[in-house]
Amino acid sequence: MTLAAISHTVNPGEIVFLFRIDVTSVGGGINYFTQGKLGADDVVFGGQHYTAVDIHLSEFDTNAGGVLPTPKIQISNSNDVIQGMVNTYGDLCGCEIRRVRTFKRFLDGQSDADASAFMGPDVFRIERKTSENPIFIEWELSAAIDQEGKMLPGRQVLRDACTLRYRFWSPDAIGAIDGFVYPDINPCPYTGTAYFTSSGASTSNSLDVCGRRLSDCQLRFGAGNPVPFGGFPGCGRIQA
Repeated sequence: MTLAAISHTVNPGEIVFLFRIDVTSVGGGINYFTQGKLGADDVVFGGQHYTAVDIHLSEFDTNAGGVLPTPKIQISNSNDVIQGMVNTYGDLCGCEIRRVRTFKRFLDGQSDADASAFMGPDVFRIERKTSENPIFIEWELSAAIDQEGKMLPGRQVLRDACTLRYRFWSPDAIGAIDGFVYPDINPCPYTGTAYFTSSGASTSNSLDVCGRRLSDCQLRFGAGNPVPFGGFPGCGRIQA
């Protein structure tokens, strides 16, 4: 059964909250936490281990009134991990917190293990530290889109140009796959063996270059098939 189907059953099972705290903006790393162990077992989801700590949330709910939530999060100091982060990197203001929810049955090692079965993510940023004591540290958060100067949409709308990063030929590079290097950030998913120049002509693998047009996507994935074009071909100029 899918997550949507299970969530509407009478007994969907135990829900699990998973948190990702990204402190790279202040010089740290990415930390993964969950609200508690499941018996004696560690929580592992999609191959990622989550450290069990006591986490208390308040005002995390959303409503139909259009008001963005301003939640607070308390994280226990019981294992000194959080205190160590604060001592090293400060109050963590501006750092991102992501929360996803899933059911125990979808965790790694369970009978229905499925890393794609989750709700979220709910994305927030730390606004300020509101309390710190030997028991817990508390922060006030803001919704990721509730930021001063935040623009919607989050990237420029380009009608005729794809913004995905295409692979490039470098057979001697570390990590190259079949001679190609695939970007880690915003990658084009194409891994096929049909090669074209930027103008759309057939060519060899070493000269494969994407012209970033919708037609280039259709050449590689086949006309009539869904394509991962990173532009907005449906938008157009409006004349009054």
